[in-house]
Amino acid sequence: MIVLIALHIFVLFNLQFTAWPEMLSFPYVIDKGFLIFKDFHHVYQPLLTFILLGVYKVFGFNILSLKIFTYVLFGLVDLMIFLNVKKITGKNNIALIALGIYVLLQPVFDGNMLWYDIGVILPVLLSIYFVNTNLFLSGLFVAIAFLTKQQAVLLGLSIFIYLIYKKEKLKDLLKFILGCIAPVFILGAILFKFNLINDYLFWTFEFPLIHLPEIEGYAILPNSKETLILIITGLTLITGTVLNYKKINSRYFLLLFSLMFMVLSAFPRFSLFHLQPALAIFVVVVGYLLVFDRKYFILMLLPLLYLWKGVLLNPIKEDRFYTQSDINMANEIKNRVGNEKVYFLGLSSIYYVLTDTISPKPWIENYVWHFEIPELQDKVIDGWKIDPPKYIYWSKPRAGNWYDLATYQPKEIVEYIRENYMKIDEIDDLEVWRLK
Repeated sequence: MIVLIALHIFVLFNLQFTAWPEMLSFPYVIDKGFLIFKDFHHVYQPLLTFILLGVYKVFGFNILSLKIFTYVLFGLVDLMIFLNVKKITGKNNIALIALGIYVLLQPVFDGNMLWYDIGVILPVLLSIYFVNTNLFLSGLFVAIAFLTKQQAVLLGLSIFIYLIYKKEKLKDLLKFILGCIAPVFILGAILFKFNLINDYLFWTFEFPLIHLPEIEGYAILPNSKETLILIITGLTLITGTVLNYKKINSRYFLLLFSLMFMVLSAFPRFSLFHLQPALAIFVVVVGYLLVFDRKYFILMLLPLLYLWKGVLLNPIKEDRFYTQSDINMANEIKNRVGNEKVYFLGLSSIYYVLTDTISPKPWIENYVWHFEIPELQDKVIDGWKIDPPKYIYWSKPRAGNWYDLATYQPKEIVEYIRENYMKIDEIDDLEVWRLK
């Protein structure tokens, strides 16, 4: 097991790491005095952001701290996959095979990163691990998963359906429910203390459930490669379920329903990394099926060979969003702006961290699904009227659909900049504007 965990981390270390800007910029602006939900957009639950804040306060706001935390997290995920399969099957060798499959699959599901979907995996596995032995802990880890990403509520639903199916006693159901709600009440008390209830409800529920579905270009369906991956792994699972239907028990169906719900949580903006929680459960399911038929290990090699071809043909690349050119540009910006407030229009928010600068409050990134929500541009402009950024670094829009990330230009923001700022320089594809 230790060898497989070490191999997993070694493979990840030698692949391109995606340093999502929010994984650094969100904790960074909180450290600079921004209130989450009120002073900046935060469309996920707050737990992972505050865990990262604690990590950065100890080890520094840098890419190394992020990578170390990510790889330690994956080591713990590997351990829980092994323990889940061993608990279900009672066999060390099956648990090792399942873990080996996960080590091979996880990186090629765009997994070399930290994102909220990745942060959900460990509490999801812990909740499933305790579901038959300690329902309070199982519910507690459902709550921790939910406080990392909203969609994890689907895991709680699948477990609750399983408990009803098993005809658990009322007192046991209450233990599970208590575990689910206790941390949520704590969060509610904190939000109430800082008067953040309305902002929290807007960004984490109203925004994704009501506004996002109406934004053009937000939804993304699987491409041909991703569809093939879903078909291959899905057929493997369906075949195993049908062939061993009479041998499997209710615990298997808990895993199956949890897997289905986690797959649904990857939509509507589909990417392979959104499938990471589902992948972890899928490997546990495969471990269960391996007890009945070892041919599943051979079947799994088919998607593995297809997925790894692209990985082996690509050399190691710079970290995504954290390249040497980003660092060089950030140093140039820092030399110009000093300690002045700045707004980056069209640039990655990681530039705030690299330049050690901040935006006026409220800070909203230049995403179409943010600025096309009614009144959000007005809120930003109202903040600028009170405390304007001295500099605007404006990335020139690229050709594309009006709603594409590198193309979109928020109309009201752009008009305000043109009226109140003057262009003083151009650096590559950046325009530098200074307050008049």
